[in-house]
Amino acid sequence: MYVAGGEDASTCAPGFTATAGRPYTLTGAKLKLADTDPSVGITLTSQSGIVTHVTDEMIAVNTPAKLVFIIPSGLADGAYELKVTTQFNGSGLLKAPCSVTQTLYIGQNSGGFTDGGGSTDGDGDQGENPLG
Repeated sequence: MYVAGGEDASTCAPGFTATAGRPYTLTGAKLKLADTDPSVGITLTSQSGIVTHVTDEMIAVNTPAKLVFIIPSGLADGAYELKVTTQFNGSGLLKAPCSVTQTLYIGQNSGGFTDGGGSTDGDGDQGENPLG
């Protein structure tokens, strides 16, 4: 089980920044929410520790490779821990729930987090000869 990426449906921007009240797409492997254990589902935990559950009615797509759900509209801008918990293992159910977490920013990304990777060192001058 892992998270490979995400996309905010309101801006079509890839990465881990979302808009409250709008759909968000999470991609990866073995993400499908399965079983009735109370811990199975999607939660968003604020930096102050407040846990918000994404209810079943807010989940539009639930497949092994993709989850599409509505970010709860009452969430304030800021960093959250997005947690997906399931017992799905690809062909059946695990004996115990398994979780994966990812930092998700609601609103403007004030934490400087991007999904693009790469380096910010140097001035980015394309004309500069890398060999000296």
